[in-house]
Amino acid sequence: MRIIFLFINIMTHTSKTSKAAEPAPTAKLPTADRGWLSADNLEQLLSDVETVLTGMKADMQQEALTPSERRRLLGSGVRRYGFIDKTSDVAAANPEFAPVFFNNEDLKDKLRQIEILRNISAAIQQMLRINDDVMLQVSDQAFQMALGYYNTVREASRRRQPGALAIFRLLQTFFRRGRRPDEEPTEPEVERDARALLHGRKDGKIVIENERPHLAGGKHTVVDETRHAKTAWKDTERGEIDE
Repeated sequence: MRIIFLFINIMTHTSKTSKAAEPAPTAKLPTADRGWLSADNLEQLLSDVETVLTGMKADMQQEALTPSERRRLLGSGVRRYGFIDKTSDVAAANPEFAPVFFNNEDLKDKLRQIEILRNISAAIQQMLRINDDVMLQVSDQAFQMALGYYNTVREASRRRQPGALAIFRLLQTFFRRGRRPDEEPTEPEVERDARALLHGRKDGKIVIENERPHLAGGKHTVVDETRHAKTAWKDTERGEIDE
């Protein structure tokens, strides 16, 4: 199958690229810092994967399955594969029982296809796991680098360094998480907004309604309708961005 050879070429190319591009390190580096993870090598790998995907789509165009067809067809789990394999051996030893349409060589060929496709699935799953792990490492490193710059800008804005405040406000928006309409504010948020109202840093109002039953603790509702004043800004982030 052409697809299989293309996939093998991808893995071979990646392995060769890794050995050629990776320098001899004096200390063990994190996976995300190794040479084969350069942007050029990753772009080449992506191009090879897309080539395989294009070939698979072309080869499978007439065999694409609908959801109902996928539910109807029988796969080859451990028991079914064992049944197919044993039937092939028995049919080769006792061909007199084979129906007219039965071709044991075709059955053996399909068994080999199943084995190869299983190996391809295992390799792809391993490749996906490695890709996810490396992407997490690279993403964390990139975020820490960006956070370092952000913290420097924040300190510069506190010192009233020219130009720092505008950059700080631009980056600060990524750390703000809007509250859902049905979400009640937390106690620290209410206290913070109350102080902001008292000092004139926000517009709006806070309404607290409390009902205390005779046999149980109090039940209260908090309505926080505060709004930022145009000149107000705050710096309460902890270096986390909610996705």
